[in-house]
Amino acid sequence: MRNPPLTLRQRDPAILPARRAAIMAAAGGRPVVVFGMGSALGGGTRSHGGMRFLTGWDSHESASLLVMTRAGCHLLLTSPFMEPAARETVPELAPRYLPQALWPQHLRDLLAGQAPVLIGEAEMPMGLYQPLAPILAGGEDFTPVLDAARQIKAPAAIALHQAGAEICDHLFAALPEAIKIGRTGRESQRILEDTALRLGAEYCRTWLTLRPQADHPRYWPEETGRAAALGDQMLFGVALTVDGHWAHGLRMGHIGAVPDTIAQMHAHVQTALDAGLAALRPDHPVSDAVRAMAAATDLSATAFGFAELRQFRTGHGLGLTYEEPGLTAAFPQRFGAYPETMPKEDGPLLREGMILELHPNLFVPGHGGAALGQMICITNDGARLMLTAPTEVIAL
Repeated sequence: MRNPPLTLRQRDPAILPARRAAIMAAAGGRPVVVFGMGSALGGGTRSHGGMRFLTGWDSHESASLLVMTRAGCHLLLTSPFMEPAARETVPELAPRYLPQALWPQHLRDLLAGQAPVLIGEAEMPMGLYQPLAPILAGGEDFTPVLDAARQIKAPAAIALHQAGAEICDHLFAALPEAIKIGRTGRESQRILEDTALRLGAEYCRTWLTLRPQADHPRYWPEETGRAAALGDQMLFGVALTVDGHWAHGLRMGHIGAVPDTIAQMHAHVQTALDAGLAALRPDHPVSDAVRAMAAATDLSATAFGFAELRQFRTGHGLGLTYEEPGLTAAFPQRFGAYPETMPKEDGPLLREGMILELHPNLFVPGHGGAALGQMICITNDGARLMLTAPTEVIAL
C-alpha cells in the first residue's frame, strides 16, 4: 500500500484561510453561513464541495454548518462522534457539537442581528432548516459566488486531481485481472473499488456493465449480479476522490473476439471524443465541445447506419463536486433517445486550470453500447489529458 497522498492543507497551508478571507471580502463583512453534507453521499451532493472548498472538512455521514464572522469561524456539528476528528483536523474552525434544539439560539448569538449570506442552503434537511429559517430570513444566496470561485483550480488542487487520475489509470490496467468469466460484475466492482481505496482514494464508486449487449450504466448490487460470460461487452466507469478532489474516467472492453459492430461503435465514440477535445480551447465556451461531439455523432450514426440511439450526457465539470457547478450546466443530464438536449446557454468561457470530463457514449438496441471518458485539465494550449490509459477496446 502506498503512502496516502498529501492533502490540500499539507500542500498549500495558506489556501483555505485565503479562500475564506476572499468570501468574507466578497460578502462585504457580513456573516457567511455555509451548510455542507458529508462525503458519504458521493456524487449526490453539491454542498459538500462548498464546505470542503472553504475548510477542507468532511463530516462523512453527517452534516455541518460553518458560521464565519469578523470575529472568527465556528463549525457546528450534527454528530457528537465527529467532534474529536474535527478538533484534530480543523481546530481553527472552533468545531463544536450541539444538540440541534440549541442551534437557533447559538446561531442568533453568532449573527448578532446581522442578515448573513448563505451557501449550500438548498441542501439543508427540512428538520434542520425549519428552526433556523426565521434567523436566516433575508439572507442572500451566495452559492453562485462560491461556484464561480471554484471554477479555476489552484496548482495544489490540480495535483490532487492528477493523483486521482493516476488511480483511475491503475483501475483500467487492472480490468483484465478483475473481470473473469464466471465472476459476477459486483464481485469485480468490489475488487476494483478496494484497489482504489488501497491506492489512496478516500471514496470510490464504479459502474460496470457486462452483457451480450451493453444496455445502460449498471451501478448497484441488484443489477450487477450476473456472471461474466464469453462474448460479453464491457463498459466501466470509475469516479473517486483524493482529499475530496474528484477523478473520473470510462473505458470499454470485450470478452473474446470483438464483433465488427462493437468496433464501429468504439470508432464512433473515439471520433466524438476527439472532436470534443479539439473544441476545448481557452476563451471559448464549454458548449463548443458539447456541440462538436453531437456533430460527430450525427455523422457517424449515419455512416454506421445506427438508429434509435440512446445517450446519457456527454460530460460535466469536475472539482470538489462530482458535477462541478458552472461547467456542468452545459451538459444536460438525461438517458434517452438521441439527439442529446443542447445547452440553452454557452456556459462559462474555458480558462487555464478548469477540469472536466468528456464521455461521449451511445447505446443501440439490438447491438449494445459504447462509451469512452477522458479527464481533462484546460491549459493555455488547450486540453491536457489527465488519464494515460489507452482508449482502445480492452481485451478481456
